[in-house]
Amino acid sequence: MLKFVKFAELPVMDQDRALRFYTEKIGLKVAQDAPYMGEWRWIELEIPGAETRIMFTKRQDEGNEDTPRLVLIADSVDAMYQELNKKGVHFTKPPTTAPWNPSETFAQFRDSEGNGIVIGSN
Repeated sequence: MLKFVKFAELPVMDQDRALRFYTEKIGLKVAQDAPYMGEWRWIELEIPGAETRIMFTKRQDEGNEDTPRLVLIADSVDAMYQELNKKGVHFTKPPTTAPWNPSETFAQFRDSEGNGIVIGSN
């Protein structure tokens, strides 16, 4: 029987730049940072209290996709939007009512590597 998802892979071109973005702007914590293959490192980030981590994989293309790579849930999308805006995160979509569920809100931005990221509510 399955227990949980250990990590989701997030493609990045520059691990150090992505690490700064996710720790300094988003507030994730480093769970593991170890040598892996050549100059590439095995980096896992976590949200304290969550079981699933985010692991950086080497991006093979230029990024900038419209489809979100990651959906993060926040207590308040509006508050998170304000906080991340102050930290210089550029949103491609401000807080909006979800068309699939009028009781949910979401906002979307691109990370330092061009990945589409969604902040949503439950």
